[in-house]
Amino acid sequence: MIGIRKLEKSIRILLAGVLLSHLGTYLVTPLLPIMLSLEAGLAVGRIGIVLASNAISFQFGSIVGGVLADRVGRRLIIGLGAFIGMLGLIGFGFFRDYWLLLLSAITLGFGNGLNAPSTKAAISVLAAEENRTTAFSLRGIAANIGTGTAGIVIFFFITGSSQIIFFIAAAVYLLLALMSWTLLPKHCGNEPCPEMPLGAYKEVFQNKSFLVFGFVSIFIWALYTQLALVLPLRAADVLANPSNVALIWTINSIIVISTQSLITNKFILHRHPLTAMGIGMVFIGLGLGSLYFASSFIHLVFSAATFVIGEMLVLPTTDSTISQLSKAQLIGIFFGLANVIFGLGQAGGNFVGGQLLSGSEDYPLLPWLVYAIIGVVMGILIIMLKKWKPLNDSLKSAAQKDGSPKHAPKVSVDSSQHKTHPFNSWEPEVFFRKRTDP
Repeated sequence: MIGIRKLEKSIRILLAGVLLSHLGTYLVTPLLPIMLSLEAGLAVGRIGIVLASNAISFQFGSIVGGVLADRVGRRLIIGLGAFIGMLGLIGFGFFRDYWLLLLSAITLGFGNGLNAPSTKAAISVLAAEENRTTAFSLRGIAANIGTGTAGIVIFFFITGSSQIIFFIAAAVYLLLALMSWTLLPKHCGNEPCPEMPLGAYKEVFQNKSFLVFGFVSIFIWALYTQLALVLPLRAADVLANPSNVALIWTINSIIVISTQSLITNKFILHRHPLTAMGIGMVFIGLGLGSLYFASSFIHLVFSAATFVIGEMLVLPTTDSTISQLSKAQLIGIFFGLANVIFGLGQAGGNFVGGQLLSGSEDYPLLPWLVYAIIGVVMGILIIMLKKWKPLNDSLKSAAQKDGSPKHAPKVSVDSSQHKTHPFNSWEPEVFFRKRTDP
């Protein structure tokens, strides 16, 4: 990987942890709805509830993890989150009862919630200023390598019952926990964590631009998370071997690794960030809607590729914008609340999506039409949001802060005709969501 030798040892360990976390997560993600349907016998509505419970517990874990990472250090919380997530994965491997599966989902979500904001905050704090952009770029690549490898492992090495998948993923999480506890620096970069009075956190809720942008993001994530719910279920109807759907995540990762820089340099950097995000939402909606017409593996790949074009437009913009709006001394809690925003959208999206699919027997086209329409409408509304002056002014102010990465593009502080985008990198996730920090 270009630039990795220039990074601090602790950053290289964190990048290895990102790879492992995505490998473990995406060993499970493509097959979880299929397992819940075919092996546990759950109705689509209950599958949506299980996935939503994971997202809700992820929110609580994100809040706790964000606060504790600022107070007791990242090493402990990263490892603890991976260990708790391992227990949830073991539960999925053993249980087939609905309520025990629900408990496993809650455990897994809480562990992932502890892990995610602590990892992002650690990368931001431990990377030297001149290496921070490189670190976040490599983080996205490491995540996609983990995601792509998971699909290959499932396709070539896993046959029969899906139980083995959960135990392998649990072993990966255990390795992540042990590596974090033994190799990462203590406390907050081998220094005592600063005292942070509880009253300081009210600054987060006084940041109007962050709150409004976060509210809009809830609906973005609600639509975004549908792919992890509907693609495996659609594959179960279309493919002779539904587990082959894991390869689609591998193909998506290859698309991201090979084309994200091109899309960023040729399109995103020459558009207002909310314009790029709005267009991306249209692609996401059309990708989901087109699954209705899928009748083969190639058709599923085409729909997922349309979706991932939207991802590459939406995710870097959203992640970088939220990180630009955060406060440096409260970076852990901002990352935690950013994950809560995703969790709210994921929980609502999984619940509503499950109910929509389960109630569409008489109107099979309805869910897919709803996805397409929501994508287009959300795209228009997001583009209109760039007219809101407080958000635009906040992004301009963030672009002028000291310590911003010298190679990261910024929202223009000059003519409104030449706005660019505060971009670092991105990665796709279901249980995790990346929040890059400049």
